[in-house]
Amino acid sequence: MPKRKYILGQPHLLRRRGKNKFWTGWLHGREVSLGTADRVEAQRKLAELAAQRASEEAAAERGGAEARAPAPDPPLLSELALLYAEHCRSPRHTKKTANSYAHRVAFFVEAMEAKNIRRADQVTFKVMSAYVRERSAIVSAATVNRDLTPVRRMFVFAKREGLIAQNPFKHEDFEELKLREARPKPNALALSPKQVDVFLAKADAMSKPGYAALFWLTAGSAVRIDEARHYEASDIDRERGLLTITPKKNWTSKGYRYRDVPISKDTADAAFAFVRTRDTVALDDKAVWNEIQRIRKAAGLPQFSIHDLRRAWASAVHANGASLKQVSVWLGHSSVQVTERYIRVFESDSSGHEFLPR
Repeated sequence: MPKRKYILGQPHLLRRRGKNKFWTGWLHGREVSLGTADRVEAQRKLAELAAQRASEEAAAERGGAEARAPAPDPPLLSELALLYAEHCRSPRHTKKTANSYAHRVAFFVEAMEAKNIRRADQVTFKVMSAYVRERSAIVSAATVNRDLTPVRRMFVFAKREGLIAQNPFKHEDFEELKLREARPKPNALALSPKQVDVFLAKADAMSKPGYAALFWLTAGSAVRIDEARHYEASDIDRERGLLTITPKKNWTSKGYRYRDVPISKDTADAAFAFVRTRDTVALDDKAVWNEIQRIRKAAGLPQFSIHDLRRAWASAVHANGASLKQVSVWLGHSSVQVTERYIRVFESDSSGHEFLPR
C-alpha cells in the first residue's frame, strides 16, 4: 500500500506509541488510538473513523434521527447531592465514608445556595475559587482538600450518569483549587513505650473500666476505634494470640480490609474486658478525646489522640524488627506508603552526631 500524501488538517497517521507500538492517528484536531501495530490496518481504521464522523455530522446538519440528543437540563444541586449520597452507600463505600461524603456535599450545597447558586451548571471556577478562599480562612488546608474530594466526585458521577453535559472539574483551572498541606516533620516523634505505659497506668487508676480497657486494647493491637466498637468476643483467640477484624451486619472495616492482628495475653484480656464494659461508657470521638486529655494531663504527657496510640504501636513493632509490609497488613493499610507515614522515631538522648559519616 503506497504511503498517503500528508495534507494539512486532513486525517493522517501520526505515530506509534506505547509498549505495543500501536499506531495513532490525527482526526478532527485530536490524536486517536487505532489499536494496531500494522500500518495498513491502522490506515483502514482511520479511514473508517473519518467516514463515520462525516456521516454523523451530515445527519446532525439534516436534523435526522442520527443527530446528537440535546444536552440534559442541569439538575438542582440539592437533587444531585441526594442522588450522590445514595450512590455512595455500601458496598461502594463504608458507612462512615458515605456519611462523611454526604455531610461534606450537603455543606457545599448550603454554601452555594447562600450565594444563590442552585443549579449544577452555575458552578464555575470563579465560584469554587471563592468557596475555597472562604473555607481556608476558617479551617486548615487539609480540611479544605477533604471537602473538595466528594464534591469533585459528585460531578464525575453526574457526568457519567448523564445528569450534566459537562463536568466543570475537568477544566484545567480546577486543578489549582487544591491547597498545599502542611506535612509533618520527617523526624516527628512518637509516644515511646515508656510514655504509653505511664498513660495506661494512669488510665487504670483514674478512668472507668470501659475506657481503660479501650486504651489498653488500642495500645496493644492498634485497632481503630470504629473497629473496637464492632468486634465480638468470638473474634478474640487468646490461645493463638490473634484479634480478628471481620465484617459484621451493617458494618465493614475501612477500605473493606479485614485482618488478623497479633496480640499479647494482656491485650487479649483487655479485649475481653472491653466487650463486657463498652456499653457502660460513651464511645463517640469527642468523649474519647476528652477522656484521653484528662488522663494525659494528670500523667504529665504531651497532647495526643487515640490514633497516636495506633502510631506508637506501629513504630514500636517496626523498631522491634517487623518489616514495613508486615506492619502495613496488621494495620489494615491500603499500601506500604501509608504505613511509612505512621512510623515515627522515639525520643532519646542522642543528638544524631554519632551517626555522621564525616
